[in-house]
Amino acid sequence: MNTASRAQLRAFAHLSVMSGKDMMRNRLSGFSMAFMFVFLLLMYFVMWLSFATVGPEPVASVTPANQEVTRALQQAGVTVVDAGSPEENTRVEVSGDSVLATFNTESKPAWNPVWLALRDAGFTTNSITLVNEEGEVRVDLLHLNLGGITMVGIMSVALIGTAVPLVGMRGRGLLRLLATTPLRRSTLLLAQIPARLLVAAIISVVVIGIALWRRYFDGFDLLSFSITLAIGSAMAFALSLILAARSRKEEATQGLAAMLPILLLFAAGGIIPPSMLPGAPEIIMNSLPTTWFAAALSADLGGLPPFLPVPVLWAMMAAIAAIAFVIAARLFEWDQSDPRPRTKISRLENSTGKASS
Repeated sequence: MNTASRAQLRAFAHLSVMSGKDMMRNRLSGFSMAFMFVFLLLMYFVMWLSFATVGPEPVASVTPANQEVTRALQQAGVTVVDAGSPEENTRVEVSGDSVLATFNTESKPAWNPVWLALRDAGFTTNSITLVNEEGEVRVDLLHLNLGGITMVGIMSVALIGTAVPLVGMRGRGLLRLLATTPLRRSTLLLAQIPARLLVAAIISVVVIGIALWRRYFDGFDLLSFSITLAIGSAMAFALSLILAARSRKEEATQGLAAMLPILLLFAAGGIIPPSMLPGAPEIIMNSLPTTWFAAALSADLGGLPPFLPVPVLWAMMAAIAAIAFVIAARLFEWDQSDPRPRTKISRLENSTGKASS
């Protein structure tokens, strides 16, 4: 490693520490980064509580008789009775590797204990179907939307925690001062990321904890989910640096950064699934990199199948991350007026060259 590379590495470490300390001092920024993630998570958690846990305790029959399923139901606190018993309000029908649980429409028993029991009995998330007697599917809204919530959390950290502070530094003239040093643009941009990655890691741990508690992962889904988080986070930070590269007004950037994650959640199908839209809007929504991120996360959580295989989505997100960072470094402006101010050394070299000629 040559002297210049070592100098850039030292500058990166120093700027990373300074950026982290600045983030810790600015409590409002930390609140803004976490607000939308926490709000959406609490909203869907309350909805899950309302639909999954409220109601009388399930009293289930198992057909055909299956000792493993019966044992799992009993361990989950579900009373198991013979089929056709007067107290029965839930029917569990096992068919090979799949299972159908039908709940009484009038009594509306809580279905969460049955779901947990069937997961513990070894059934995959996609092989379990929960319906009432009229055929209406019991939907776990937290499960269905956890991928999109995670995407919003990571994008909020990237946009609010990374883009907004850089724009503020430009407005206060701090970047202008840094431009008089040999610091590279790429080094400055990369130095903003480590502290924010810690916040993204906290969000990831919370989501993984919920997914493990709710039995959302199957097989190697946890490993796949971790890879998706790593690649998607890299893409999110790279895209946020493009926003910071030329933006000049901190307040406007703050407003845009706060609004974008919700718009991206809508585009990713968090409100209306893309499959329910006509052809053209569905194609447009599925062409957004953030939709790839949310789709891969949802697939890893055992939710809706993605419109492309998850490894393909990984490759696409990795390509966008690399391209976006290169674009951000090329477009980056140190100052509001001069896109590429020259350093004192470069001005001295130019004047020396002219004098010698």
